[in-house]
Amino acid sequence: MHAFLIDSSKLTIDNSFDTLVIKPDISIGIEEVRQIQHFLSRKPTQSDHNTVVIYQAHLLTIPAQNALLKTLEEPPGNSQIYLVTDFPDQLLPTVLSRVQLASNPKSQIPNPKILEKTKKLLDKLLAAGVGERLKLIDEQAFTRETALEFINHLEYLIHNQIQNSQLSIVNYQLLTQTRKYLKANCNIKLTLDHFCLSLS
Repeated sequence: MHAFLIDSSKLTIDNSFDTLVIKPDISIGIEEVRQIQHFLSRKPTQSDHNTVVIYQAHLLTIPAQNALLKTLEEPPGNSQIYLVTDFPDQLLPTVLSRVQLASNPKSQIPNPKILEKTKKLLDKLLAAGVGERLKLIDEQAFTRETALEFINHLEYLIHNQIQNSQLSIVNYQLLTQTRKYLKANCNIKLTLDHFCLSLS
């Protein structure tokens, strides 16, 4: 896959003739998508691939997102497309299903043991009833920092399923909503209780 979804804190891209950067003022329309398609149709001159970076990708208009779908689905083999946004829940599910969650190559990948622990908790939550879910999540005694870490790890696990399940898209949007609440200093317990009760 050559199309990636990444948040604004994790992207480091070298500027070159083979990089097109889209930075919107208000929105990103079909004209910008045509510019992207034209740019990707050319051969790279200084590297082995063309790179497109779309900052504030959540500002893509609905028609622009629809126009971008084909390019995301079948980008030229020598291209990379980065949708940079802290609000992926504002993108169409069809767009989300065509991108891969990316982390900066320089950033640390979550420890596989921690991911396994997170997966076990997720499996327990999905199998539990309402009361049991609340008990399980409360037993974790999350701080705001560990709750955000938990949500980030769940994102790695759930995003991999997006291409195969519409249900996973719902969970992915729930993750981004929960992260937004935690960063906005909403009550941790209420936020996580809402999260675990809304899991599907």
